[in-house]
Amino acid sequence: MSEKIDISRLDIQALNSELTDDLIVDLKTPVKDRREFKYNSYVISIPRYFYRFVGIKTNEENYYDFLYRLDREFKNLTRAYLKFNQGLDRNISLNNQNKLNDIWKKINHEAGINTSLIISDLDSNGLIPSISNPALTLQIKNYFKFMLDYYINTKSSLNLEEFKLILNYGVHWLNLYSKTLFDSFDYLNINPKILYYGDITTEESFFLIFLSMVGCDILYFNPRAAGNLSEADKFHAFSREVIYLNRGDIKSQPWEPKDRKRTTAYSAREELNKTLFEEGGAFYRPWQLADYNIQAVTLKTTYEEINLWGKEKALVRDGWKVENKTVYIPNIFAKISGTHADLDKYWQEVNEIIGQENTLFVNKLPIIDVVPLEYGKLQQVYPAQSREGFNTSKMLEASWWKYKELRVGLQKAMAEKIKQVTLNPIIYNVDNQPTRDFQVDIFSVLINLNTSILQLLQKFDYPEEVPKIVIYNNEKNGNVSYEDCIMLSFLNAMGVDIIIYNPSGYTDIERYIYSDMYDLHHLEEVSFNLDFKKISTKKKGFFKNLFKR
Repeated sequence: MSEKIDISRLDIQALNSELTDDLIVDLKTPVKDRREFKYNSYVISIPRYFYRFVGIKTNEENYYDFLYRLDREFKNLTRAYLKFNQGLDRNISLNNQNKLNDIWKKINHEAGINTSLIISDLDSNGLIPSISNPALTLQIKNYFKFMLDYYINTKSSLNLEEFKLILNYGVHWLNLYSKTLFDSFDYLNINPKILYYGDITTEESFFLIFLSMVGCDILYFNPRAAGNLSEADKFHAFSREVIYLNRGDIKSQPWEPKDRKRTTAYSAREELNKTLFEEGGAFYRPWQLADYNIQAVTLKTTYEEINLWGKEKALVRDGWKVENKTVYIPNIFAKISGTHADLDKYWQEVNEIIGQENTLFVNKLPIIDVVPLEYGKLQQVYPAQSREGFNTSKMLEASWWKYKELRVGLQKAMAEKIKQVTLNPIIYNVDNQPTRDFQVDIFSVLINLNTSILQLLQKFDYPEEVPKIVIYNNEKNGNVSYEDCIMLSFLNAMGVDIIIYNPSGYTDIERYIYSDMYDLHHLEEVSFNLDFKKISTKKKGFFKNLFKR
């Protein structure tokens, strides 16, 4: 029978199967070997498990050891596995948000919400992802519509704002997670797995319900309460609930193995961390924010403030804040044109800046070489004449992505900023190229950055010393290039301080970068062919700074 029917084209009917006492064995069993698996010429019945475990069965030690074992087993079993302990990603791209807002404006709320039209609009705007199996792509659309209908039909009075959250975030998660979960799903062998721990929102609950319709195994664990998922599936149409009498607090790191015993000091530190190192607090552990999104907040300064703010850590600068998993980094982007009449004072100020930690000093230009045009690589992540957006996940997974050795959080931040600078450049299209060619120019530079730039970023612990690139351009040793300015615009978006000293007062970055993106300071004199002069600057210690008069 299997030889005559193309199983990949059949409609999925997901069945909520019952677990035995050996949960791990059940979940590792291929779909075709599970009870109730069957198919005919039209439909394939996929037995899957969707369970909500509320409370703790015996004790916390066994509870968290079991979570660790589950995570380890799923990792070893399949790449189509996602785990969550701090909720699903909530950073909808500006491009997708604008499309969703346009779709929402067309909905006639008073006449009733037509989910068929919504799905059609999502599809026409490129907001439904395409995966390797076209038939499964179609079913994903159908089941996403079914999920929206289910929400509407279970509400006696429709909450439009809640529905909008379910729609918007559902579309975002659909695009973010579908390829990981479904690209290799063949209906017969290992199905996708979801492990979710902790509190859950209403929109996250309905997205899990949607995933269960497409055949995913889903395990939800909450040691404290049933939460929103219980309300979303109050009729137990999709999931089964197991309730234990014991209760416990939700922990930030539930995947810790049993054989890693916490010392008294470690436990005490964790309690202290909860108090001291909160997201919006004044203290941060080393690399605590390494996986956060970043947003540069470029300061508008006077010339005198460059040597003041340039020596300060990010967390004490004006504009620093951390909220919603995003770090707002106050940085400097300035050009100093000319010199002081007193050259000794000028050299003192320049050397104070280049003497700061994590500073790249450049006095031979251009900084980077001309790079090959990467039309093919941009096409892979941002297809021309397509409704698909710029896919940063695909870029991070590409064989040609050169930054795989960097911190994972940094790679993600770089990918987002490459996308931002490519699609919304702050440099002039000096040759009046077609938009696509202009984007290729920018993209090609940013995926070929040199080691010195990467090291600058790799060492950046966001609350600490802000990395700097300081350029001394006396025009004797070359000049700032178009490619350099593309790179500088990217570093500015990454929160790096950029300071250009040009003693002659000639133009350099003005030819390429929008003038409102940086400060231009004119000193009282100009000096031509002025060689750089390095002088020693003594750093004052903490107590000397504290008690200075």
